[in-house]
Amino acid sequence: MLNYLGLAATAWFIGFFPMFEIYIAIPATMVMGLDAVSSIIWSSFGNFLPVPLIAYFYQLLAKSKRIKKWLDKLANSKYKYRIEKQGPFVVVLLTPIIGSWAVAVIANGIGMNKMKLFVSAGASILVYGIVIAVLTHYGVAFVS
Repeated sequence: MLNYLGLAATAWFIGFFPMFEIYIAIPATMVMGLDAVSSIIWSSFGNFLPVPLIAYFYQLLAKSKRIKKWLDKLANSKYKYRIEKQGPFVVVLLTPIIGSWAVAVIANGIGMNKMKLFVSAGASILVYGIVIAVLTHYGVAFVS
């Protein structure tokens, strides 16, 4: 049980941080011995958590000059116009490309409805998490 909790916490932890996110969390924890379903669930939860955190605490985070500079840089990315123009559909497509942190900041910056953001980002994270797990499973099984 302790081993499972450690692996689940690792999946969550790796999935939470930018640059690692779900791309590393799922394969790493599956190779460490966590089953695919648990790896998807915990990594996806870790990867999704920044979305509501940024949506609800954006103003609080922006009080720090260093964090504000980072948030402003993300909010004014080249993807801002696409999300603003096409909404949740683009969030589904962009989340795997630019990451959940960036999507959450951009969506918050344009005033996107929080529920639409949560549903579209969550669906995207779950779908590409499943794809990564399947590819990892067959890649590891093929090499073994």
